[in-house]
Amino acid sequence: MMFTCSHCSHELSAKDDEVLCSGCGTKYGRMEDGIVIFDDCLDKHSFFEKQAIERLDRFYKGYDRGQFLEDLKKVDLWQMDEGNKRVGIAKKFWWEPHIGKIENKLILELGCGVNYIVPYFMECDNKVVAFDICRESVEYSKQILTAVGARMDNITYAVADAREVRFPAEFDIINISNVLHHIDDKPAVFKRAYDALKPDGKLIIVEPNYYYPPRWIIETDVFDPINFVKKYFVDNDLIEKGEKAIIFNNMIGQLENAGFTIDVCEKDDNYLGYFTVYWVKEMTGIARAIFLADSHLFTKIMPRAIAPFQYIIASKGDPTATH
Repeated sequence: MMFTCSHCSHELSAKDDEVLCSGCGTKYGRMEDGIVIFDDCLDKHSFFEKQAIERLDRFYKGYDRGQFLEDLKKVDLWQMDEGNKRVGIAKKFWWEPHIGKIENKLILELGCGVNYIVPYFMECDNKVVAFDICRESVEYSKQILTAVGARMDNITYAVADAREVRFPAEFDIINISNVLHHIDDKPAVFKRAYDALKPDGKLIIVEPNYYYPPRWIIETDVFDPINFVKKYFVDNDLIEKGEKAIIFNNMIGQLENAGFTIDVCEKDDNYLGYFTVYWVKEMTGIARAIFLADSHLFTKIMPRAIAPFQYIIASKGDPTATH
């Protein structure tokens, strides 16, 4: 099951549809439809249900293996399939130039959401533990895996809180994609991630940058209550109320305090592209033109501090470091 007890560190297991510690017998949750449901795990805002279900039903209607494989070829933002573009994916496989293709690994997908990442990891013969605090998100992700013909015996799904669950130190890769800006206690998450990685494991993160000007305008409190742009995005469930993207210097400090060494920290170059993502369809001439402008102009003149996203790869540092 790949979850451990917070009291005695023994592995959790399922017995008669209950999730129990194999050592001390503490009850942690239940099994429902093959998903581990941890007790007291609640998505209080139900943001996923409000902002995504209807759109995902439209994007994934009739989705099958052929469409999935076709979508994997759409790597950059201008050509990307709508289902991934709309959930904050700016560049697929961004980690591969740095650490290569991830194959035959044990992966922890923290905050799995609904996107190409878990199906792609499964396609590459990895074993995956994927969880999210939102049950609807987990169920939808499982539904897509079934539709694309993934090996369901190689994945464990759970509804869990990233600040609370614990894992054995057995994972080769921990992936956190567009999740941390929804979590208040990031140091607690980083401590658990550090403890769950093998000594040579990698933590990979992609997150939106708070200082990206269009995002800052939408998320800042400075102009309240006359910030009509922010009101539009909140009222139409395009962002969660109170949502704040990441200030990267702060997060890097938290990662280092947890014991991590930063191997890669690079900016995303879709400056204009990500601002227009909600209005421009993929694979169109204007989408391509915006992508070229970003690649050849804006990425050269815009400072890294206001990039729309940043990508981080971290490894375990000195094991004697405080974490």
